[in-house]
Amino acid sequence: MTEVIRVLLIEDDEDDYFLTSDYLLQCEEPRFQLTWVTNSADAIDALQRRNFDLCLLDYLLGAENAVDVLEVLKSNQFNLPVVILTGQSDSQVDELVMRAGAADYLQKTEIESPRFMRTIRYAMVRREIENERLERHKVEQQNKAKDKFLAHLGHELRTPLTSILGYTELLLDDKGNDPLAQELSIIYSNGKHLLSLLNDLLDMSRIMADKLELNIKEVHLSPFLTDIHSLMQLAAKDKDLVFDVIAETKIPEIIETDPTRLRQVLINLVSNAVKFTDTGTITVTVEVRPPAPGKTNERLHFIVEDTGIGMPPDKLEKIFQPFEQIEDIMRANHGGAGLGLAISRELVAKLGGSISVDSVFGKGSRFSFSIDPGDISEQSRAHLALKAPSRAEANDLDLQVTGKVLIVDDIREIRRLTGHLVSQCHATVAYAENGVKALEAVLQAEEDNDPFHLVLMDIHMPVMNGIEALHAIRRHNSNVPVVAVTAASRKGLKQSLMDDGFNNVIGKPIERAALTEVLDQYLVRSQGPAVSKIESVKTVTQSTQPQPTSKKVLVIEDDEDAAELLQLFLVHQGHDVITANTGADAIERMNEVVFDHVLMDLTLPDYHGYDLAAELNQIQPKAKLVIVSGNEPDKDTMKHLGVSQSLLKPVSKEDLISVVS
Repeated sequence: MTEVIRVLLIEDDEDDYFLTSDYLLQCEEPRFQLTWVTNSADAIDALQRRNFDLCLLDYLLGAENAVDVLEVLKSNQFNLPVVILTGQSDSQVDELVMRAGAADYLQKTEIESPRFMRTIRYAMVRREIENERLERHKVEQQNKAKDKFLAHLGHELRTPLTSILGYTELLLDDKGNDPLAQELSIIYSNGKHLLSLLNDLLDMSRIMADKLELNIKEVHLSPFLTDIHSLMQLAAKDKDLVFDVIAETKIPEIIETDPTRLRQVLINLVSNAVKFTDTGTITVTVEVRPPAPGKTNERLHFIVEDTGIGMPPDKLEKIFQPFEQIEDIMRANHGGAGLGLAISRELVAKLGGSISVDSVFGKGSRFSFSIDPGDISEQSRAHLALKAPSRAEANDLDLQVTGKVLIVDDIREIRRLTGHLVSQCHATVAYAENGVKALEAVLQAEEDNDPFHLVLMDIHMPVMNGIEALHAIRRHNSNVPVVAVTAASRKGLKQSLMDDGFNNVIGKPIERAALTEVLDQYLVRSQGPAVSKIESVKTVTQSTQPQPTSKKVLVIEDDEDAAELLQLFLVHQGHDVITANTGADAIERMNEVVFDHVLMDLTLPDYHGYDLAAELNQIQPKAKLVIVSGNEPDKDTMKHLGVSQSLLKPVSKEDLISVVS
């Protein structure tokens, strides 16, 4: 198809118009469509009514000249290439119009020469390049605006969710509200659902902007899979489903991947399987497969299979697209934003693999994906052995004890799950996310004359693993009982850990009976069967110990509801709390009172949190600063400021216990 170039000619000499028009009409390739006006006012009118590709502008137009017209076009924000037509060459005039924004200039005698066509071509090419640059700039600005908006949205939504979930949690903990427990649980579960949707939206936005970064590290595969089993078996058990994790081949001891993102994919797929399965089984199968074509590393392959409602064949192509759902089945009965599978597909791709699905409507679905586990050719391999959950377990632990238990695990969900089980026995619970934090918590508690009575220590953790943490604790002459918690099952492991100095070993998933036995061994029964002489001695020791030391805490939060909630949580833990709603208030408080801990939001009406943190550090260098934010804080900035801890809203009691103890 012949190209048509739409040209606006601004020329007050009729003879020159006919000359230009005749030449352009004679061209067969490209073809020109010419519109003629004689002044800038008519030119503006023509440009407002239609689009043009090029403007040919006479230098002299009666009382106007080309520089005046270029200024008028610019002020009216018309962006098209303008070629100046002059009666004779003048270097000063040529330079003047080029500075004013002209694309090029020509003598009128050159209209019928090859240079005229080349000039038009060059002007059009330059326009295309400029348009592409402007479009890229526009997209960049839109992305920046979107990122800023999503960051603001994340913060603004997380702050009220903190209040919704936090106050509901407080109400659920109050025994006086037992008659309302069902209604409160509905509020809490729906709040968690809103938080899940928010996290999905933010993840999807990062993926679409290509800003989702992986954190590749060594992952002990067997404990990792056991943690997945522990996390999801309760959800399956609530629907009376059988859930299992199995390995078809021997699996490597260690792989290299991003454990957070791999866990996100598996939990999403298993959660969907639980959601869409009413009876039967859900099975996660893992196996090592040969390298993909053109690759050198073996693949780690996962299959998540269920006996649920399945999907029609014509719907399978859509399920990995953002915001897609299976009409009349998923959307009507199960809700959701339709982002989980789209996020999973992108995460699997970033982990070096791909994901697919097979499904039979009414019979179930089978999701399969592979990841690159790094070079595992030299890794020792063993069969995966997970203990199946016992159906005979009681929902509540019968044991009631008193004492302080420190739960150490790098996975937040596992910490909370274990803490929930320990809390059912009425023990006081504190948390640490790695061996270094555990060591700090143990030593600080003993310095405060309020020591822990038991530490449940995961073995495989970043920063400092459980064995290293135990040795460090013992080097500081602490005799607190430390029980190893491990998913590994190799022969002789328990004896090896006992030889390392652990007082006992329990496996993952944690069995209630094993946990009850450990708690009964190291803590003091508060009711039940008569206590032994040893327990009596422990009771005397416990009774003579002082109450937990109160910490002075400053909460800096501009949302009054969120500030009040944090204050309530901390006061219930026995701490003395002062709140500040602005950076200026915080500085004033820091100049009046010595604080042990400062919990600060990053978004304040008068300060950015990082700037405020730097000032507060100068006022009280010994106060421990903790960032509490609706967005993930920048790790490099935190390190530069000497801030080692942060909490992501919404904040729970367990979160606060982990940073203020």
